[in-house]
Amino acid sequence: MGNSGGHLRRSLLSLLLWTALARGGESPPPAAFGCPIPAPAPLTRNGDDTGFSGVAPQADTIDIISGDLEVDLNGPSTFNDRLVLRQGVRQFGADTGRYDQSTGEFAVSGNVDFRDQASWVRGDKASYNSTTGLFSVDDAEYELFTVPARGSAERIAVEGTEQLSLTDVTYTTCARGDNDWLLHAGSLTIDRAAGTATARHARLEFLGVPILYTPYLTYPIDNQRRSGLLLPDVGSSQQRGVEFSQPYYFNLAPNYDATFTPHYMSRRGLQAEGEFRYLSGGTSGFATAAFLPDDEVTGDNRTELVWFNQSALPAGWRSTIDVTDVSDSAYYEDLSNGLANTSQVALNRSITFEHFSGSWSTLLEVEDYEMLDDALTPEEEPYRELPRLAINGYWPNAGLGLTLGVGSEITYFDRDTGVTGLRAHLQPEASLPLTLGPLEIEPFVGLDYTAYSLNNLVPDEEDSPSRVIPVYSVDLRTLLERSWGDGGKWLQTIEPRAQFVYVPFENQDQFPVFDTIQPDFSLVQLFRRNRYVGLDRLGDTNQLNLGITTRLIRSQDGSQFLTATIGETQYFSSQEVVLPGEPPSDDTASDYIAELGMDLNERWKLDLGYQWDSDLGVTQLAEARILYRADDFRVVNLSYRFRRDSVREIDLAGAWPLGKRWNIVGRYDYSLLDNKPLERFIGIDYSTCCWGVRLVANRSLTTRDGQSDSAISLQLLLKGFGSATSPAESLLGRGILGDDSFDRY
Repeated sequence: MGNSGGHLRRSLLSLLLWTALARGGESPPPAAFGCPIPAPAPLTRNGDDTGFSGVAPQADTIDIISGDLEVDLNGPSTFNDRLVLRQGVRQFGADTGRYDQSTGEFAVSGNVDFRDQASWVRGDKASYNSTTGLFSVDDAEYELFTVPARGSAERIAVEGTEQLSLTDVTYTTCARGDNDWLLHAGSLTIDRAAGTATARHARLEFLGVPILYTPYLTYPIDNQRRSGLLLPDVGSSQQRGVEFSQPYYFNLAPNYDATFTPHYMSRRGLQAEGEFRYLSGGTSGFATAAFLPDDEVTGDNRTELVWFNQSALPAGWRSTIDVTDVSDSAYYEDLSNGLANTSQVALNRSITFEHFSGSWSTLLEVEDYEMLDDALTPEEEPYRELPRLAINGYWPNAGLGLTLGVGSEITYFDRDTGVTGLRAHLQPEASLPLTLGPLEIEPFVGLDYTAYSLNNLVPDEEDSPSRVIPVYSVDLRTLLERSWGDGGKWLQTIEPRAQFVYVPFENQDQFPVFDTIQPDFSLVQLFRRNRYVGLDRLGDTNQLNLGITTRLIRSQDGSQFLTATIGETQYFSSQEVVLPGEPPSDDTASDYIAELGMDLNERWKLDLGYQWDSDLGVTQLAEARILYRADDFRVVNLSYRFRRDSVREIDLAGAWPLGKRWNIVGRYDYSLLDNKPLERFIGIDYSTCCWGVRLVANRSLTTRDGQSDSAISLQLLLKGFGSATSPAESLLGRGILGDDSFDRY
């Protein structure tokens, strides 16, 4: 049969060929990083689409077109003209072809071209053996659109449903004409179902310079989790010297994984770091560990252990384990970056059990601390809670309009020095919410009972002190609204609140101070009935708390433009209950507290806070922040913080793109009181669609006596070749409010 043009449907020849070509084309792998590679135009026989004109592609139909086809039923079949096959979105073309029925071998040559939604392969010749199922292309170029990636190979062989083997191969995720990074390998196996590529005798080049050779290399070709090397991190600091860390990720199971990181520090030695994460049923958590043997500066073994676990237990209980332990108090000062780590005074270690059931909540906790500040005396160290049991109840509709509640707690406080012992607390309370027109009134009464059983007392001190004190309050509030502006553009609210609190005086000097402090005065503190946080003191008072809030809301969409609050407390008697070393107060009024927040538009936000001491006529506290956020890559935050005699600093942080590929991220936190920076860093990122580089320079306080350390971190990211978990990213994200994105591509 010769010179036969047109459509030949369901032919044996096309089915054999298509069995090979269609493998791996129906389930493209998930998208990953890489440069966009445009898909080619549909195949045609003569440079136009007349061959398939008017014929819609069908997923279950194979169309084949050729200008000249010879078929010998007892011998070979030959395509003498350009042939094009199509099934659905898959297409194949070649200049000539030959099928030998006796051997099951089908071979084509000349401008071989195969494409589907996931890939495009071009070569000089191709063959398919129907007996062995092997399909191969010689002198091939390939492009994988869903990775996206591209490369060339002396030979490409389809050996399995989703597996390709390539010989003398190159691979990159850079766009056509751009080989900024290129992987050469003697052989490469791509498993699209598993999302991995395995290279042997591999050489990695960056900007034409070889940077890595390995006889065996496995790397991901999509965003799915799998075991393998993560990108290394290179840096330098004064405390640790030149640093190099190389993480290796273990994808152990869908619900747990691990990372192991050798971390070399030229001044300290080789540290081993590990992390294990898990999720199983109602349990999730992570554990991290770091071990530095024979620190070359101190000569000691340095370790850090962290374990956090949350579990859902039977009968509605939940447990939380939060434990951090380090080998010595200077661990973070010597081996960590950033003011947040090095300024820690104590490490918490706790185990908590919680239960919530209707109106009741129960908490059982054991809590301990590891002290990091050697300057603290034993008497200044916090107490261990061994254990603490708190049971609380709340009934908002208890009958007769009443709201009832009860709080109870029993805790044993332990410490190596000073008074220890048991503290029990019980406070039943009741309130009666009333509504009189626009006015809400809520009278409240509670009874505070607290008792101790104490050890390690000095002679003549009472070992079982207790108190029973009533607490009274009346809360009044209302909400007033009005519309104003053209067409009711704005909705304004005025929300005044007044709270009268009375707590009679009872001398509590004989009580120990296990966990009680007097917090800074604030709008939150303004309407608390007890000026102390903790149960060792119940402050006596006869006071009136006053506050008023106004809001300005856009009527069109309900968004808030402005909120402003001001408040103060009027005292009708002196306050005699005090903490040790604290003098009684005979003030007639508290400081004035004011806050202002403005969402000027989608990009600008302003927050102000102010505390004024009217007796002394001075500012006690002032805070101001202005935030500009155009998008995730354009963020600027300027803050000013003032606290009399302790804090006066300016904090500027921002992220901004510099041109198409450059980003800059930085922070400068300066203490005007000390005339020196507290923390500063700058990060510069250059990013293309197939690679990026990150450089971060940081200088911050590392010791509690004010010494600083400088550090530099450098990371190269080859997109589509590996995953990055960079310390630079966490550092940058911590410094820029609301910015958790560093890579634009």
